[in-house]
Amino acid sequence: MLWLLLCWGDEWAIIFIQEDLKISNVQIETLVGILSIISLLGSLAGGKTSDIIGRKWTMALAAMVFQIGALIMALAPNFGVLLTGRLFAGVGIGFGVMIAPVYIAEIAPAITRGSLTSFPEIFINFGILLGYISNYAFSGLPSHISWRIMLGVGILPSISLLVRS
Repeated sequence: MLWLLLCWGDEWAIIFIQEDLKISNVQIETLVGILSIISLLGSLAGGKTSDIIGRKWTMALAAMVFQIGALIMALAPNFGVLLTGRLFAGVGIGFGVMIAPVYIAEIAPAITRGSLTSFPEIFINFGILLGYISNYAFSGLPSHISWRIMLGVGILPSISLLVRS
């Protein structure tokens, strides 16, 4: 779940995106808001998907979809492509947020199940903190590079999840 780290911590990247791509405030609001809406839809689809292909493979699919989204966002030359990457990332986040606690509950021993199912929420919050820290670290770079790294670095933790699946 740590791979969710930059998705909610990307508000800092918005400053550099707006400066580099010369997009309007309405487009910025769309970029920020669409992630929550699409994550909700991804969560709804995640349950059905996990029933079809299984929890473990749904988490792997979530990691792949998120990686595609992060890569598209990092390489986006304009608002439309950036929004497309945001849509992919939102679906991946929705899948991951929905399935991780269910998968943990299914594989955990009964005695530790309750505490283990809270780990995804803990790691999401820890990831948000890491997102802000990494964004601060990259904020000194030129604006056309900094936001791309801020959004693209989210690929790294999701790779470990994909490899382990």
